[in-house]
Amino acid sequence: MQDHFERIIRMVYQNWKQSEGRNEEAHPDEETLICFIEGRLPAEEAERLKAHLVRCEDCMEAIILSMQAAEMPKEEPSAELLERVRKMLAFELKPSLLEIVLRLKEKAFEIISTTGDVLVGHELVPAAVLRSRSIKDFKDEVNILKEFFDIRAEIKIENIGANTFNLSILVKHRITQKVIKDLRVTLIKDNTELESYLTDAGLVTFEHVLAGKYTVEISRVDSKLACVLLDIRP
Repeated sequence: MQDHFERIIRMVYQNWKQSEGRNEEAHPDEETLICFIEGRLPAEEAERLKAHLVRCEDCMEAIILSMQAAEMPKEEPSAELLERVRKMLAFELKPSLLEIVLRLKEKAFEIISTTGDVLVGHELVPAAVLRSRSIKDFKDEVNILKEFFDIRAEIKIENIGANTFNLSILVKHRITQKVIKDLRVTLIKDNTELESYLTDAGLVTFEHVLAGKYTVEISRVDSKLACVLLDIRP
């Protein structure tokens, strides 16, 4: 991920430098990003941009696509500049995160909080909309979805009673929606790996998991793609 993000920085910076000597106005998104990288944005605007980049993967992808179409000049950003960006945007160098906090009831789940979209019937509903509709209780199971760059994770949590649940993870390609079968999904508790499976069949299921706090990592051989923080409270 670090190499990938550095490549984005280089492409944005080089394209901006190429157009800097001309009278043509630079693309607003690129100019704003460069001002941010070089520390020339007002503090309030910089904070808004950081928050936007955290939640808007489409904007990052749009930047990549627009830069790939541009001619690449020889001038490159300095090592100092790259290091400054790494520190400012440290969150971009880490695996994407999904947080899920549920309360396990006798025959239902209560959604306390989540950063994913919740499946309600046939509708995907953001957590904020659930709160506005006063929807928090789900019978038997909860389905939560979140996209992480090029993948889409579908998380199913099934209440099986006695403060235990089954956890299923299905990983698809974000655009084609084809199931990805070459990933590893690992269940971790207290920094100890409990179970780990390859997605050869497309779906990974952890059965009879006790209520508690867990981390689920979705990874390729050479990198982590996503991280799910799961807190199931009795």
